[in-house]
Amino acid sequence: MRFHPLPTLSRLLVGVAVLAPATASAQEVQLESDEGAVLLQTVVLTATRIATGVYETLSGSSAISGADLELRYPGGKLTDVMAGIPGVTTQTSADDPGVAVNVRGMQDFGRVAVMVDGARQNFQKNGHEANGTFYMDMQMLKSVDVTRGPVSSVYGSGAIGGVVSMTTLDADDLIAEGETSGVRLRFGLDSNGPGPSVNIVGATRLGERSDVVLGGTFQELRDYTSGGDQKVDSAQAMRSGLFKYRFRPTEGQELTFSASRYVNDFENGVRATDTTVTADTLTAGYRLTSMDSDLIDLSFKVYSTGTKFEQFQPGGASEQSFDVGTTGLDLFNTARFSTGAVDHELTIGADMFRDRVKTNDNLGNSDELTPSGKRLAWGAYVQDRLQYDGWLEVIGGLRYDGYKLEDDTTKVSGNRLSPKLTLGLHPNENVTFFASYAEGYRAPSLTETLIDGLHPPPVMGRFVPNPDLRPEIAQTVEMGVNLRFNDVLREEDQLNLKLTAFRNNVDDYIDQVFMMFPLPGGYQYQNFSHARLHGFELEAAYDNGAVFASLAGQVLKGRKWQIDPAGFSQSSEPLKDPPYRVTATAGIRLLDERLTLGARANLVGAKSNAAATGFSGERYETLDLFAQYAFSDSISANLALNNVFDRDYTQYLNADPSPGFNARAQLTLKF
Repeated sequence: MRFHPLPTLSRLLVGVAVLAPATASAQEVQLESDEGAVLLQTVVLTATRIATGVYETLSGSSAISGADLELRYPGGKLTDVMAGIPGVTTQTSADDPGVAVNVRGMQDFGRVAVMVDGARQNFQKNGHEANGTFYMDMQMLKSVDVTRGPVSSVYGSGAIGGVVSMTTLDADDLIAEGETSGVRLRFGLDSNGPGPSVNIVGATRLGERSDVVLGGTFQELRDYTSGGDQKVDSAQAMRSGLFKYRFRPTEGQELTFSASRYVNDFENGVRATDTTVTADTLTAGYRLTSMDSDLIDLSFKVYSTGTKFEQFQPGGASEQSFDVGTTGLDLFNTARFSTGAVDHELTIGADMFRDRVKTNDNLGNSDELTPSGKRLAWGAYVQDRLQYDGWLEVIGGLRYDGYKLEDDTTKVSGNRLSPKLTLGLHPNENVTFFASYAEGYRAPSLTETLIDGLHPPPVMGRFVPNPDLRPEIAQTVEMGVNLRFNDVLREEDQLNLKLTAFRNNVDDYIDQVFMMFPLPGGYQYQNFSHARLHGFELEAAYDNGAVFASLAGQVLKGRKWQIDPAGFSQSSEPLKDPPYRVTATAGIRLLDERLTLGARANLVGAKSNAAATGFSGERYETLDLFAQYAFSDSISANLALNNVFDRDYTQYLNADPSPGFNARAQLTLKF
């Protein structure tokens, strides 16, 4: 059955927007009110590594909890989730389940640091799609935490666009209070790109000091159909597994280990080549929180990630492969103390990661266009969060970055010191004003520096290496206000709002240019003099127990340009900054909160700069409906009706039309 759009979906959007969404937080802590009642406070960590409420962070930070993932996006894709976060969008291909994240118009080559359980995901292969993707099983996901801009200096080198941190399930998410073990079994089914998914994950406590998590997912999807009845190649067969172990030898100490594997088979490219992606993530961590001193809160983590993208000839022999492995470590300590009337949270840390890229092409020259090599990036930082008398907060930090990049013939290195300063004013418990200045440093990638080969026919031209590339330097100014109110329309309700404005100036911005000479011309990554992105972001949330609503919106603009030695602009071109977007969500809880019904409306503006960026997009509106019913504490069912009016549209940055109407059902059993 086809659905036809109503004449004025925009009116529905406006109506829903009056109430408004916000992304819920990745984590929750309990606070005691003056009356002794327990309140839930949502927190994010990526901004400073210190747990802070979403509507109290002194930065553009958002998070989505596991409860919201299950309710609003049951069995969904990460691209759907990211669309509800202001300033964040994604670039994907229907015939490749990899996801590239764009934050405030910045993406590719590590400009946005993406982490899973603290491990960086640095896979990249050169082509006409995104230059930096990752692969993730949404069924294993516990939360998503996003900080926009380079203010997260404590989260490693290169993140001049922002940080996206994803956390997988742990034992506490699966074992009910008072129990020693728990299992979650989940079944899903899609109507568009039809196919089943099965996820089972369990946990058990091994005595009082340790616990184990073990789980797996199988999902098989067929090609989906767009709103314009176009069949889009998107079939895939995905399997994944997750193992976690946690041990607490003494009070205040914790050892953790995690291992995950993601495998997906699909057909990719113009020739629909058989493709297999295998992504592995291993982490080991140690946490020490002193019971005797506030000066010791130590965290240490080592990790290894590897993603192999392999394509096969019809006979089964390997045609080409892209193998990217990353090893890294992360060490920091937070000391809490006071000097007079000033409270300090002093964090000192260091981090490092090493990329190893190995490519092979038995039939063509993809191994030249995604060159093999090694890159080492390291850094050290100090950050102090000062609080005075409840109304003044200052965060100051310095970060030192260095890198070394090499292959068999080329060696390049560099280093820099980057400052950060944030000021927060709390005139009362309801209002927080903040302003910050932060610098970020991104070293050139292996591909940008070493690419050397011919463009595949029929297009003529050569890719020319550039060992003289300079690192990008981002300088971001951000200002905003957080508003938090209780008892607005009725007792015990909450209304929260965050409004942020920013401007990000990037010196020596790196992008690919076409050179006419020597004939027949060629392509090379070069430093533009400047790039500038600026915009506004809004997110708000209201909840009174029976009714909830939220609103997220963004307006972004960006350009890059060259300046000659005399100071005159030589050229100016737009960047891949996403169009304006508004997402409004509203819902109601019924039958003692066993039944939840909700709607989400999306309004996305047009974008037309294909001549400069290769991308354009039309204006469109979509409507999604979702529902959840809890039969008992152990059984619940979810239903999501996405793009209910079967709108025909293509998301900006994507080449393939987006799915038309899709009904997604999910059944969850816990025992």
